[in-house]
Amino acid sequence: MTEPRLVTTATGPCRTLESTVSEESIDVNGHMNARHYGLVIYDAHATFTDLIGLGDDYIERTQFGKVVVESHITYERELKLGEAICVDSWLLGVDDKRAHFFHELRSLTSGRRVAAGEQLDLHFNLTSRRAAPFPSDVSARLREISAAQCSAGMPSGSGRTPGIRI
Repeated sequence: MTEPRLVTTATGPCRTLESTVSEESIDVNGHMNARHYGLVIYDAHATFTDLIGLGDDYIERTQFGKVVVESHITYERELKLGEAICVDSWLLGVDDKRAHFFHELRSLTSGRRVAAGEQLDLHFNLTSRRAAPFPSDVSARLREISAAQCSAGMPSGSGRTPGIRI
């Protein structure tokens, strides 16, 4: 069995992506298009789930995977061509069948957060095509990772819901 590569005693977020804003991600407004923010955050999410042991190896070995049941992105600042970027990722919580993730997209050029993505994944049996509990060893490891990461504090903006507040 392949063990996850993330040290479970690490506090705070895990750096899951570093890149540069490419020409093909720039839109007619001269900044990175919203769909590319989503692609960057999705790539970081895939890396993070691999690091914590829920990636392709887990899926192939167990025939269990994860499906997205809720996801949203907040766009805070624009990114320009050539800006260096990174994504930092957290596992905010875990219950019997769900895992709650948060990803911050930052400009390494300015040092500021430019977007945040939050996602709820459901553990899924690929044979029965139904939700399924995490195995006890996986659940324990995920809870340990979440507790360690969140011990440094929750990321700003986590738990937000979209909507107009009157």
